[in-house]
Amino acid sequence: MNIIGRFYSKFTVSIDGCWIWNASKLKSGYGLFTNEHRKTVTAHRWIYERTKGAIPPDLIIDHICRNPSCVNPDHLQAITQSNNIKRSLLVKARSARTHCKHGHEFTPENTRYVKGQRGRRCATCAKISKN
Repeated sequence: MNIIGRFYSKFTVSIDGCWIWNASKLKSGYGLFTNEHRKTVTAHRWIYERTKGAIPPDLIIDHICRNPSCVNPDHLQAITQSNNIKRSLLVKARSARTHCKHGHEFTPENTRYVKGQRGRRCATCAKISKN
């Protein structure tokens, strides 16, 4: 099996489009892959370089899906470390909210997750906007 085939055999595609790495991982969830030089590298960086090109030395690879086990190149973006920190803080702040911007509580019954979109949606607001 060639190296691309070997890589593709190590993940499964989830309903939200993430390519979930099923092979060896770091404790943080990032996949590990033995490259063509028999060196262990992070899987998301390896696939990024194969599909999008070299990673500039001043940038890191961010998972826009927020899933460190994802190796889908469409979910990876080269950004600065400071932008990565800002994004992480924004996601944490949003996920800590207990109510939507219109005051409806995020309960299991009132929370929706839309395929292909990040974050959660208020079901009450969605119903109101349809009327």
